[in-house]
Amino acid sequence: MSSLLALLLPDPEHSTAAGSILVLGYLAATLCWLFACRRARSGSAQSFSNWWLLGALLLFLLAINKAFNLRSEFEAGIRALAKAENWYDRRQPVQFALAIVLPFVLALLTGAFLATKGRSFVRCHPLALAGWVLLLLYLSLRQTQEWKPVLP
Repeated sequence: MSSLLALLLPDPEHSTAAGSILVLGYLAATLCWLFACRRARSGSAQSFSNWWLLGALLLFLLAINKAFNLRSEFEAGIRALAKAENWYDRRQPVQFALAIVLPFVLALLTGAFLATKGRSFVRCHPLALAGWVLLLLYLSLRQTQEWKPVLP
């Protein structure tokens, strides 16, 4: 079933239309979070407006990244750095650290942060947490699909 779905849905990395729809989705989510921030500011003292603003900022950065294809720019920059410093032929450990280890560590840090500082926000807004979890899962899956180690 999932392979059939993969054939029917275009890949946002290689389809301009799918990438544009993804950018529009990020921008729509950004606007929703900004409206929630504005509504929270007009509410009580325990308003969480800064959390909504942080979420909107992160979603906007994702939209900018996707719209201007910054990933390939960063890849080209890191590739040029690796070639200039003569470690391009031994890049597999660095790729593993950036593609697998770094997202895993960031996920653990995010979980710890939400369990401590963001606990009351998550309790009051469980759908916001569910949306972020789905988004992070999507981004993690996309990243692991791009990392293709050379097998001996």
